[in-house]
Amino acid sequence: MPDGDLTKAQVKVELDTASITTDTERLTGHLKSDAFFDVTKFPKSTFTSTAIKAGGDKGATHTVTGNLELHGVTKSITFPATIKVVGEGIEVDSEFAINRKDFQLTYPGKPDDLIKDDVLLKLKVRGKKG
Repeated sequence: MPDGDLTKAQVKVELDTASITTDTERLTGHLKSDAFFDVTKFPKSTFTSTAIKAGGDKGATHTVTGNLELHGVTKSITFPATIKVVGEGIEVDSEFAINRKDFQLTYPGKPDDLIKDDVLLKLKVRGKKG
């Protein structure tokens, strides 16, 4: 974090899509299959920030913009985040939605399924400044 200024920082996060888990083995397997995340074909998902600005919606301390690569599609997203510098570490908390269809996650499901287009993401990141 240059000069202790969060707005000059850049964040890069890489997720192993095969690490997806749910409370049921069958659902976990379905989400990892080619019907959803296709973890064999797309083993990683990444987020790289392009801007971090002070202030944000719903009491957030910052607004983060960046490129999310998921399921072979890269799209710019923006979300509110509460970011705190704590000693030598940093804490980031956020809750926002993305539309799964923007990332070609188009599993149709059934008319009465709980599969929604908007997927709620909750972030709770604890890390050390690097």
